[in-house]
Amino acid sequence: MSSTQPFLKGAVVLIPAFSLGRAQELLLILDEYWSNHPDLHKIPIYYASPLAKRCMAVYQTYINSMNERIRNQFANSNAFDFKHISPLNSIENFNNVGPSVVMASPSGLQSGLSRQLFEMWFSDKKNACVIPGYVVQGTLAKTIINEPKEVTLMNSLTAPLNMQVHYISFSAHADFAQTRKWRKPLGGWLKRPQKLVKLSVVYW
Repeated sequence: MSSTQPFLKGAVVLIPAFSLGRAQELLLILDEYWSNHPDLHKIPIYYASPLAKRCMAVYQTYINSMNERIRNQFANSNAFDFKHISPLNSIENFNNVGPSVVMASPSGLQSGLSRQLFEMWFSDKKNACVIPGYVVQGTLAKTIINEPKEVTLMNSLTAPLNMQVHYISFSAHADFAQTRKWRKPLGGWLKRPQKLVKLSVVYW
């Protein structure tokens, strides 16, 4: 399958993500993939997160705090000076014509730019929403992972969910599937714990 095939009919891909951490990692991956696939160069990538935009200068400045690969690349270019990705400040500034990839916050699709974009695109079956890892229970993003027939919109009305929904396990920490995979080879010598302590970090 050609890497452009999903976009041939003008599809748009929405990626709801946290503004910091996961977003920057995904943007690095997307920019590198686009660089290696010239057939994608005409398909724009946007990130719609005011917080991510403000913090991008920090990532661009403190390269010495990044991993070895990013530090070595800095001799030739700054990895966070994206070649194929542009910030999207508002819906009003978005030319919603033709195929594109848009990463937007918040990750749960409960409000903000990601929710506005979702409600623009959810009714078209050629479009897709990619959920990149953990989402909070009770959010719209969590709901659509199970691919319901209908979704509740911001105006409280319900409408058919026609867009494709894909979930990928992409997390800075272990998710349920990864933790279960780690636990399984340990076998019987790891006894069932009497108590389980969960430590969560919430990114805003």
